[in-house]
Parts: sequence; structure tokens; C-alpha cells
Amino acid sequence: MTDQQRFDALGANGYRIIHTPNLDALARRSVNVQGFYTQSPVCVPSRCNLFTGRYPHAHRVRENHSLLEAGREIHLFRVLKKAGYRLGYCGKNHLLEQEEFANFDFVNIDPHDAPSLTDWYQQYRNGLRAQGQPEIWRAGTFHDFPDEATRTWRTAQPALEFLQQQTADQPFCLCVSFSDPHVPHLAPRRFEPLYPLDRLELYPRREGELAEKARRFHIKWRAQKSDTADEAGRRHYLAVYYAMISYVDEMIGRILAGLAERGLAENTLVVFTSDHGDFCFEHNLVKKDLVLLESLLHVPCLFSLPGKLQPRVVSDSLMEQVDVMPTLLDLLGVAVPFGVQGRSLLPYLRGEKPGHRDAVYGEVCPPWLYNRFASYEAFEAHHGGWEKTPMNVPGDYTKCIRTRDYRYIWYGTGEEELYDLRRDPHEQYNVAGQHEYATIKTELKLRLLEWHALTEDPLDPLSIRQLQTEYAGWQTGQISPGPLYGPGWLDERFTPNPREL
Repeated sequence: MTDQQRFDALGANGYRIIHTPNLDALARRSVNVQGFYTQSPVCVPSRCNLFTGRYPHAHRVRENHSLLEAGREIHLFRVLKKAGYRLGYCGKNHLLEQEEFANFDFVNIDPHDAPSLTDWYQQYRNGLRAQGQPEIWRAGTFHDFPDEATRTWRTAQPALEFLQQQTADQPFCLCVSFSDPHVPHLAPRRFEPLYPLDRLELYPRREGELAEKARRFHIKWRAQKSDTADEAGRRHYLAVYYAMISYVDEMIGRILAGLAERGLAENTLVVFTSDHGDFCFEHNLVKKDLVLLESLLHVPCLFSLPGKLQPRVVSDSLMEQVDVMPTLLDLLGVAVPFGVQGRSLLPYLRGEKPGHRDAVYGEVCPPWLYNRFASYEAFEAHHGGWEKTPMNVPGDYTKCIRTRDYRYIWYGTGEEELYDLRRDPHEQYNVAGQHEYATIKTELKLRLLEWHALTEDPLDPLSIRQLQTEYAGWQTGQISPGPLYGPGWLDERFTPNPREL
């Protein structure tokens, strides 16, 4: 799994400029699910969706300031531990409380935020601090440091060590969670020649489109200083971003080769996906934000299992991230726990069923979280000037529905967005206020309300107690005190009625 890799940043998904030979080879022996969507545009909620098969409003992690609640959620690892699988986890966490890793047989967590990760990484971070709050799109660079100093190599190498310990008669589950191509944007210089700037295709942008979206878009555009980016800067951002993906691809090739060398490739289910995407200057923005657009929610998804899944590309139906866990358990012949809300894709992957879903859903931020700033100028004044203004803007309680033809986005602030994907696949024209779309907007809004009602968390106290008994033997410890990751924004919990903002 990668972090922040959008759907089209993969050669197998049609973008031939990007160099991903190992993932493309994996795709040729996989079911390539092209209508696959995450429910969340940020790291922690997305991983919680993936490994529990439950929607964010059910597992209750809707932003990056908390991890999955230890001792309550029955996630994939806990299920497979009970089924006799050996567990390994390498790379970026952004999922479990530290105490839960005591249940794994092999753990090598990337010290992503540790100040002593490597000398060069620390120098890079110190350089950014010296600049105050630099334009994030300027921060990417190519480097000449050895592979052993990079977080990508330091994720792949332990994965190879885990595989060296495996035998054919011991089932195992290994999660390899790469931090790239998430910022900081750093890539080995040997990949730079693959991406000459004049060959890169810029994503379409429309002058004035941010003014038609929720107000946070314009604030984010100014806060991350993307308004200062020129064409050369946009191309450089893409070059480093793509090079980071090529580097991950190289390491994935090493891991898959290690699997084959152990004689395990023919009996191992391999899944590749990403937690969310990157704007890549689509909508004039970079990185990500707490919004629910195609750039961030549409991600790659590959399933490979020799002899049981016929390789093919499937693009005629929509699929959700919460469907992955029940699909894996279905393929492995392991019972799905009560409370899982996703649906197994297996009949669809095997071609036994003509479609899977006609709509997918997304959500972000808890109901108490709202951006209280009416404009960028107010946001900047609150933080004391341009150089001190952070790129992260407090989010808004938000939900969306996407069908084949439309995406409707509902904000707790009362703002709405509607995109006609038949005419506007890049979501540049918000038609929520146009009379000709009034009926479809109402229909989608009602479907969104119905989805939220029907997917209310089924785990009442009795069910939770029963699940804890059924999946006993898993050490949970206690929830770590204090903030864990990302902006706290806890002072936002006492916001006035958001409709008054």
C-alpha cells in the first residue's frame, strides 16, 4: 500500500508517462479494479476503513487526530490472528494504537515523525523550518543519498526479512505500508531522467472554479500558497511525485521477487492499493485536503491470486474501500465478523455477477469540526501573517455520494456541490445551484441521507461484548493519552451552529 497515490499515477491505469514496470506486471496478472474508491481523503480514516470494512461514521475515525480505537474494533489482523495466520507489519502505521502491535509476530514501523530518522532527512526538515511555512509545492527535490537512508527502502527491506522467515505450511499476513509519495517529496536522482519536465502533462484547471466550490477551497489554495506556483513549478512537483512512485515500484518489485524466491508466489494473495490521492495541481491545489473529490478518492486497486482469480480489467461497476476486508476473508475462506459493512467483491471479481455497486460514498471530519474562517484573510490574520499561516485548514463535516454520472457533496455548513461527470469529469463546474439539476440533486441528497441511516453503526454494547469474546486472546492495552497525529483542532469542538458561519 502506498500513501497519496492517485488512480491515474500508475501505468496500468492508462498514464503511460509514469514508469511503474513492476506494478504494471502485477496488474497484468491481477483483477484491476478501476472503479475503486476510498471513503476518506486522508491517511488514518482511510486505513481504518480498509482494515475494518466499516464506514468512518461507524468506526468513528474521521480525521487524522486519532487512531482506531483499541479493544473495540475487530480489524483484519485480529481476525487472521484467530485463524492462525502469522502477522507482519512494515512501514507507516497511521492505523493501530502502539499496544496492539504486541500481537504481531514481526513489526518494523517507520519512525516517520522521529527527528533522528536520518541525517539527510533531518537536514531537509530543518531547512523547511528555517523558511517558516514555505510553499509546499517548492519543497520537492531529487537527492543522491544511498537507498539505505530512505524510508522507502527502510519499509521494503524488513518486508523481505519477514518473507525469508516464511514457510509454505504457515499462513501469513504481511502489510507493507509505504509512506511515499506523501510529502516530504524526496526522490533518488536516478529517477529524474524518466520525467523530463517538457513531457509531463499538466492536469486541467479552470480560472475561477474555486469560487464556485465550498469556501474552504479558496482558503486552502492561498494557505498552501499554490497561488504562487508557475508552470515550471507545477511540472517539477509532478516530476518528483512520479519519481517517488517509481522508486516504490522498484521496491515492490524486490518484494514480489522475494516472494517468488521462497516458492510462495503461487499460493499468496497479493493486493495493492493506496489510501487516497493527490491533487497534483488539479483544481489549482497540491497534496490533499479534507474534501471529497475524484482526485483524492479514486485510487488503484489490484487483486492477484493465481488459480483463483482470472486476470482482467474491470471498469463497469463501482467499488468501495470497505469492500476489501470482506473480499479478502471470502477469498481465504475465513468468516466475516459481525459489524462489517462492506460487501465481498468476489462474485464480481470472478465474473459471476455483472456489477457490484451503482454508487459509492465518502465522508470526512466529525460533526463538531468546522472551519470558522470566512476567508483566507481571516485565516491569515488569526495566525499572524503569511509566513506563519499553516497549510492545513480546519475541516468541515462533509459527506458525498458518487454515481456513474454525478457526484453530490453535502457540507454541514449548508454548502453544496454537484458535478455532472458526463460533461465535467474533472469536477470543475459546480452545478448545484442550476435549476436544470434540481431534481437530480434532491434525489442524490435523499440517497445520501438513506445511506447514512442504513449504515449506522450496528455494534451495540451487547454485540461488542460478544465480539470481544469471539476474538479473545488479542492484547489491546489502553488508548494512548493526548493527541497522536496531525492538527488537533480540539478547540473547534465548541463552534457555534455551523449554519451561522
